[in-house]
Amino acid sequence: MVVITFQCTKMLIAELKVTVSDKEKIASEPLYRWHAHLFVHQRRKCVLVMNNVTRYNFVMYGLKKAEFNRFDQLVKEKIAENLLAEGIGQSLVEKYLLNVGAAAYTETSDRSILSQMNDMIWIAQEDMDRNMRESNELGIDEVNRFLNDYIMTKLPQLFPRKAMIEALENL
Repeated sequence: MVVITFQCTKMLIAELKVTVSDKEKIASEPLYRWHAHLFVHQRRKCVLVMNNVTRYNFVMYGLKKAEFNRFDQLVKEKIAENLLAEGIGQSLVEKYLLNVGAAAYTETSDRSILSQMNDMIWIAQEDMDRNMRESNELGIDEVNRFLNDYIMTKLPQLFPRKAMIEALENL
């Protein structure tokens, strides 16, 4: 079993009310490390979660206290949900999640990931606002698909979706 590590910003750590440790930064395999950042959009609490290796990311919108209390389980569910919505095979998603054991929380460790997360949050908010103007629906699923079609120059594959598919196939 692999430890899934959530590297959280200070705002999110305060919301989750968890204790963080430095030891877990090296305890999990790189593909099982995710950065997470809390932000507010239209008075709703949202979290952007981004994989450290592939930069695959998604927004969880309108989170309530009960959802923050089961954050690690919720993120695992959303990882599966988003990967399946991307068209990634059920067997690859299950293989990834079957390796997941306990969850660990640490502080953020990579400023370039934080910068990319801030960019993705800005893009997501703009896209959600546009969706509300055009169709009166938030369209968070479409927003999450759009975010992973955004070019990340730090990736050899350029697109987070392609990087995640390749990483899952090489597990």
